[in-house]
Amino acid sequence: MKYFVFFVLAVLVAGCGGNQPDTDPAINLPSGETAMENTPSGLNAPNITGGINRANQEVCRTNMLTASASISMYQAQHGTLPETLAEAGIYAICPEAGEFRYNVDGQNWTLECPADPSHGSVHNGVSSW
Repeated sequence: MKYFVFFVLAVLVAGCGGNQPDTDPAINLPSGETAMENTPSGLNAPNITGGINRANQEVCRTNMLTASASISMYQAQHGTLPETLAEAGIYAICPEAGEFRYNVDGQNWTLECPADPSHGSVHNGVSSW
């Protein structure tokens, strides 16, 4: 163990030995230049919007399933469907479009995502996806 401590200290001392410039040309650019100027166009930045959209869709669908379970529990406890989501204590939303649309018709209900295009819906506890 003591050799390990000496090794770590030696590495730290050797690594902290002054203000030596890095040899990576992307880091040590002459003043006024940026790394993006040296990159071929089209390769500047990855397109991550597809991943963000997919993540928002998954969060929305998970929130709808959670709200659906809460509606079912409310119905089991009270013998009737809630008139509004707030009545059932549901405040889950779509991260892109906000509050879900909730429609009640007798003993049937539908919870829909308001996003365009929609992330789906839940009808009487059955998801559309």
